[in-house]
Amino acid sequence: MNSIQRKLLYIFLPMTLVIVLLDNLFPGDAFVNYVKYATIIALFLFTLCIKKRHIEQLYMNIAIFFIVVADFFLVFCDTIPGIGDKLVILGVLAFLFAYIFLILAFQKNFKVGGWELLAALLVLILFVPNYITLWPHVTGLMFYGGTLFGIVLCYMAWTCICTLFKYHYRFGVACRIALAGCLMLISDIGVSQSFFNPAFQHRFNPGLASLIWATYVPAWTLIATIIAENNLLANHLFPN
Repeated sequence: MNSIQRKLLYIFLPMTLVIVLLDNLFPGDAFVNYVKYATIIALFLFTLCIKKRHIEQLYMNIAIFFIVVADFFLVFCDTIPGIGDKLVILGVLAFLFAYIFLILAFQKNFKVGGWELLAALLVLILFVPNYITLWPHVTGLMFYGGTLFGIVLCYMAWTCICTLFKYHYRFGVACRIALAGCLMLISDIGVSQSFFNPAFQHRFNPGLASLIWATYVPAWTLIATIIAENNLLANHLFPN
């Protein structure tokens, strides 16, 4: 692990703990949202200064740019009364673009075999119960849009996990990619619960917020460490 990767971990993993602590000490306060958004902006600016050696790293950086855009609408604008709810769709679209760029980065040498099917099963085990739980509470265009987003989210998480079996990335890098994909999936499951589950709608739940941010920031921090990776690709002596 190089010095840039260590700095990323030393800065943003402790910030995750700070955010979780603030969510529990000051639930729903606007300044906590500002801290959250500032953290994501700082992560993007950090990665923007990193020299990219491979096109995949550029795709990842573009994905981080889109989460900055997404969090502007979903986190920053949520502090402005009467505006936040109207801009949710823009935040969701930005996340959709972020996941598409991650898919572009991680689907090299994609194939479907036994291990890939096992990975798909893992993703479905995590996602399907959440989808079934929320199904009765989502109607109209939100249902179709949410379903499309869920498909892209699951495909992205599956693609991340499958890097373990494709030998395009070094195994240690692939482990970080797979973990990041799983954390993003868990985080977005929490977000979907906050949006659509009547038990959480229109009220701040510190436990749910903690789950979302305790998985969200580490997931994208892992992506940032991959952007800073000097030895990204597997040795070509491995099978493709």
